[in-house]
Amino acid sequence: MAYPLVEGNIGAYCVLDGEKVSFDAPEGQALFTPTDEITYYESVRFQEGVLLFWEDHMVRLSKSVEAKENFPIEPNTYYSIACEMIVDSGLMDGNIRVVLTKTHTLLYLSNMTYPTSQMYQDGIVTHSLTWERVEPHVKVFRGDYKSAVAQAQNTETSFGMPYEVILRGNDGKFVEGGRSNFFVVVDDQVYSPDESLILIGITRKYVKEAIEQAGLKLVEGAFTMEELVRMEEELNQDTPRMGLFVTSSPFDILPVASIDEEKFSSSSCPAIMSLMSSYQDIVHAYIDAHKKI
Repeated sequence: MAYPLVEGNIGAYCVLDGEKVSFDAPEGQALFTPTDEITYYESVRFQEGVLLFWEDHMVRLSKSVEAKENFPIEPNTYYSIACEMIVDSGLMDGNIRVVLTKTHTLLYLSNMTYPTSQMYQDGIVTHSLTWERVEPHVKVFRGDYKSAVAQAQNTETSFGMPYEVILRGNDGKFVEGGRSNFFVVVDDQVYSPDESLILIGITRKYVKEAIEQAGLKLVEGAFTMEELVRMEEELNQDTPRMGLFVTSSPFDILPVASIDEEKFSSSSCPAIMSLMSSYQDIVHAYIDAHKKI
């Protein structure tokens, strides 16, 4: 399914093939027309003016391109453009999207929605979707996938409108979020599916570090709804020993309060609280280090 190169843009211009282009100009308007070209992308959060984990985003972008068409990319050039756009925007926090096709390079400021402080405190509402992604480790635009996720995200639950969609395979086991990685904490173990089944999020790498710093252990595993509900009932009678969370560049670590009509005590789980704190330490250390560059 064809998909446009630009969505959710903010600001008056983009940088297309090295040149500033107004979104009001014919060349800019053309970017909103769906294209059949394979479209690779990375959404990079910047915080305090620093592009978070830029190097990791570019490694993943390179791997995605190599898997499909294997044309050369220029991370250093993109970095210079992105930094100039951040300064020009006057924003200290936001999101830059890098979009590549075989014929075009595009960077623009995108309107990323970040969780509220209340969501970190209480957890988020989610909705499930049965969907097995094709080539999950390759990050390209896929219109059918985006449409299915959007439909699920617009399906209200008794807890409210979903903030994220949790994908499960045909075996019923939850594997990842629509735009995030999905984890289950049980006592001192943090479960995540086989990495061959999911898109490896950039945040995931640093969540692994946070897991180690928090004295927890990452293990491979995935669960059905029935298994999650049973653990919620058995392990969360007093201090919660089990919880769910998602991770991504916009989310950091975000507790999951519900999936469909099932409620979970994730926001009260001490292990998740510890992980959130450890992860923020890593983020702030990265920002401090890169402010000096």
